[in-house]
Amino acid sequence: MRCAVLVVVAFVASSCAPVVDGPLERQRAADRSDAERLTAQLAALPGVVRAEVMLRRATRDPLATAPATAPAASLVIIVDDRADRAAIHAAARTLGRATAPELEPAIVVEVGAIRPQLAKVGPFIVEASSKAPLKAALAIAFALIAALAGWIAVRQRRGNSAQ
Repeated sequence: MRCAVLVVVAFVASSCAPVVDGPLERQRAADRSDAERLTAQLAALPGVVRAEVMLRRATRDPLATAPATAPAASLVIIVDDRADRAAIHAAARTLGRATAPELEPAIVVEVGAIRPQLAKVGPFIVEASSKAPLKAALAIAFALIAALAGWIAVRQRRGNSAQ
């Protein structure tokens, strides 16, 4: 009975031990970290709307029975319609090689957004198609304010002359 209790206590104590990552888990964490940094760098390029990166370096786990996984890298970059796709592709290749020199990434640069035409109306920056309606709305608001100011002035003048 006492032996069974000791076995149960030893089992419970060992099951509460922290998980120790092996080489494969550590490499996957490093790959995710590198992919996140590369994604942030690619997203900062001019004209890039969105970027996704997947890195997987070859890692041999000494405790695994399966062979090492094949290395792979892929970069998907979504740009707007006026972005220089060739320059973004070249920058992505350079950044990819700097991050993981042993990998040759598959890079896809696609147009996924249309950059709007902007126009300045006073202190506002709006889409060019909204410029005329905004000018009209501002003119109507100015005319309404001027009419209300005139009405208040006339009303005050009539009120003061009666006294």
